[in-house]
Amino acid sequence: MATVGQIRGALLEEAVLFLLKKVGYKIVRVPNDSLDKTDLKVEHSGLEVQGRGAWHQIDALAEQHQTPAFMFPLRLLVEAKCYPNQRVGIPVVRNAVGVHKDISENYFSKHRESGEKAAIRFNYQSAIFSVSGYTKPAIDYAVAHQIFLIEYKGIPLIEPVIHAIESIDTESLTANGFRNISSARRVFRDILEDQYPNSHLEPFFTEQGIEAIQAASIALQEIGGSYFGMLQGRWPLHLLTDSPLPERLFRGDLVRCRLQGNREGNWRFTPSSIQRGNDNWFELNFFLPPELARLMEHHWDDPQFIAREKSERFSFISLSGYIGGVWRNVRIELDRDWLHQYLRGNLT
Repeated sequence: MATVGQIRGALLEEAVLFLLKKVGYKIVRVPNDSLDKTDLKVEHSGLEVQGRGAWHQIDALAEQHQTPAFMFPLRLLVEAKCYPNQRVGIPVVRNAVGVHKDISENYFSKHRESGEKAAIRFNYQSAIFSVSGYTKPAIDYAVAHQIFLIEYKGIPLIEPVIHAIESIDTESLTANGFRNISSARRVFRDILEDQYPNSHLEPFFTEQGIEAIQAASIALQEIGGSYFGMLQGRWPLHLLTDSPLPERLFRGDLVRCRLQGNREGNWRFTPSSIQRGNDNWFELNFFLPPELARLMEHHWDDPQFIAREKSERFSFISLSGYIGGVWRNVRIELDRDWLHQYLRGNLT
């Protein structure tokens, strides 16, 4: 029997995978979805990936086929936690580190004389997505072992999705829903992809639960743009927009922006040369990486410190995703003129 917390987490994982697909990731649900199926299998508990020492159940796996030169194809191990009033602690990160390490070390070269096709080697990364933040030990441990932490707390575009999933409680699920979590999440996935009508939810969710699932689905469909970026080449960001990024503005590979945010960690990039209401206007919303969010909150009452940090830590983002129907890798930079004015106003 699944717990309510496990079901919320499973639904959040499906929401994350839906947004990853918008970025350009291929979601791997069965071995045939992958570039290489030799290290994948499906058991009664779901998809499993072979590690050096054991097989590991992975509820959410994605591959990025847009691979830079001199790198192996990327596989992303995805884990989502939906704890409404509790931060993700170090046990979750510790488990992610162990699984990531064991899977990453599972690569065996095939002897050519055996006639077997050589297995593809992947570059594995692991990301944990949370709606409620992380404890300091969890953040420190994740940074030390290169586990990426993504937080959605307070991002306006995804808040309705989170609220809908958090509203799932014991009165929202049928007995079958508690017993068969994999089928319940599969139906949610099919609803998102418009493969089945909402009536397919009835075996797993009560009327109250169906309303929550419908609300989450509608809110996800209204997120027009989903992109991933690396801040300063170091910190991963999941950036969301209410509509896709304008193709005309991104004809080149560089767009200069302003940066605004608050002490709670909710930030956004907007184009410095475009006014709100223009067809080329956009607003990239994101939550600061946890270690930066903690730093900025601690020093928020020191405007000079915040100004310097914006200049040093937020000068550019390498952003990837679909723009104008084409997968692109572009660069967002802080506008120098805007930044100088901002610094003069806060350092004098």
